[in-house]
Amino acid sequence: MSKVKEAYKEIEAVLGSDYITDKDFMKAAYSRNVDPAFPDRWADIIVRPETTEEVSDIVKIANKYKIPIVPRGGGADLVGGSVTEGGILLDLTRMNKILEVNTDDYYIIVECGITWGDLVSQLHPMGYTTGTIGPGSGYAATIGGGLSNSTAGGGSTKYGLVPDICLGVEVVLPNPQGTIIKTGAAASKYAKPFCRYGLSPDFTGLFMGDVGTMGIKTKAYLRIWPDPPFKASRSYLLKNGDYNNIFKIAHSIRNDIGDGLRDLMVLPQILVQMTAGDLRTPEGKKIRIKGPLIQTTLEATDQRILDVHLEHLEKIMTKDNITTPLPKPPAAAEGSAWKYDLKSQFHFFQASISATPANITMVTCHKIPISHMGNIHKKILDFDIQNKDHFPEGNALPPGTFAAMQYFLPNGNFVVLGGFTGNNVDEMREQNMKMWHKKTRYQVRYGAVHYWLGESISQSIVEADAFTPEYRQFFKDMKKAVDPNFLLSPNKFHMYSYEDDMAKYIVKDEE
Repeated sequence: MSKVKEAYKEIEAVLGSDYITDKDFMKAAYSRNVDPAFPDRWADIIVRPETTEEVSDIVKIANKYKIPIVPRGGGADLVGGSVTEGGILLDLTRMNKILEVNTDDYYIIVECGITWGDLVSQLHPMGYTTGTIGPGSGYAATIGGGLSNSTAGGGSTKYGLVPDICLGVEVVLPNPQGTIIKTGAAASKYAKPFCRYGLSPDFTGLFMGDVGTMGIKTKAYLRIWPDPPFKASRSYLLKNGDYNNIFKIAHSIRNDIGDGLRDLMVLPQILVQMTAGDLRTPEGKKIRIKGPLIQTTLEATDQRILDVHLEHLEKIMTKDNITTPLPKPPAAAEGSAWKYDLKSQFHFFQASISATPANITMVTCHKIPISHMGNIHKKILDFDIQNKDHFPEGNALPPGTFAAMQYFLPNGNFVVLGGFTGNNVDEMREQNMKMWHKKTRYQVRYGAVHYWLGESISQSIVEADAFTPEYRQFFKDMKKAVDPNFLLSPNKFHMYSYEDDMAKYIVKDEE
C-alpha cells in the first residue's frame, strides 16, 4: 500500500470519513482558488479538521510519511498561496468559531478559519470592531489568511494591517511532534491573551505574513475597539494629477483630523473615467475629469465631533481651489458616496479589479513610503509604457490603471493596489507568469514591500535579489527549526529544500 493510502487511513481514523476525501471531483474543486494564472494542482488528500488537536495529529501523520502539507482558508487568494500538487491540503474553514469576546479588556479569541464576514456580522452588532474589517479579497476570506498574508483592508488607514491588531496566535508547528504553541501573553499558562509583547521574544511575528510557511495558525487573539457609531464618507476630484501634491494633502488630512480618519484612498484618473465618467457639477454640468479622486471615511463617537472633522476636511480639500465640486445627493437619496456602509466597502474592490470571465488578474499590491508617491507614480507609468508591447494578450487595462490606486496606512506608508490582466488560456500562462514576475521584480527594486506574497510574489522577491545571503540562510535556519522535514508550503520564496541555493533563482538581466 502506498504511503498516501496509509496516511489516508490514519487521518480518517482521526477525523472520521466525512471530513477527508481523495475523490477526483473534490480534488478538482480545490485545485485552484481565484488565481487562474496558475495551472490546476490536485492534492492527494483533502482534510477538514475541527480542532487544534486534530491539526496536530494530521501533522504527525504527514511527518511520519513525509507528505507535504498546505493550509487553506477561504480560497480568496490570487497569488498561488494555498494549493498543492500532491500532498495534503488542509482546509481550516470548519474552525470558524468566536471563542471569547472580552469587552472589559478589549480582545477576542477566534478560530482562524472564521471568515471576516462572519466575524463582522457577529461583532459589530455588539458595538465593537477589530478596526480592520478584512482584506480586499472580500468577506469570504478568513482571519488566518489575513494574518498569513499581512493584508490591508477597510479600516487599515487608522487601525493598520491585519497583523497590527493581533495579540498572539495558537499555532501547530509542522514538526514530527505536531507541537502546539501559543504566543504573546497566552504563552504564559497563567495569563490571558491581553497583550503581545513583554513575556518573551515576539514569536507571534514569526507567523505573521509567513504565507503558511512557518506554522499552521488555529486560533488568533485580536484587539477590539468600541465601534464609533458616527461615520461619513466624502470624495473629492482633484484638478490635476500631481501626486507630489497628493502627498501634501494626505499629510494635512492626517495632521488635522487624526484619529477621526478611518480610510483614505486615491483612485487614478483613468479609473475614475472608466467607472464614473458621467460625473456632473451641482448645477448639472458634466465634469471633465483631469485628476485622481480622493475618497475618505471619517468616524467619531459623537456627531458634533464628526461635524468638526468634516469641516476640517472640507477646508483642506477646497484650499487653493485644488478640487472640483462634486454633487451631493438630496438627503433622502444619500448613497454610499456620502454614507459609510459595509456593503460598499466590499463591493468597491471587487468591482474595480474583478476581471471578465475570459481574463485573469495578476496582482502586484505593495507598500511604499508616502513621501515617494510622486516618484513611484512616475516609475509605475514608465514601466507600463516601456513594456506595453510585452504585456500578455487580453490586458485590457491602460498603463498605470490600478498601479496608481493608493490606500493609506497609519505609519507613513501606503498600499499601491496594482496588477494587470491577461487571457485565461493555457497557452498564455507562460507569458502571463513571465510578465507578472518581471513587473514584481521591478517594484521590489524601487523599494516596494509586497505583502500578498503567495507563490508568485514571494518567488519574484527572491529573483530580485532583495535578501542578503545572511538573511536567506537565517530564513532557512528558522524554517528548519520548526519544519525539519520541509513539509509545510513548499515552493514559496523559491525554497524547495534546505540544501537548494535560493541565490540561483536571482534574475539579473531585468532592465
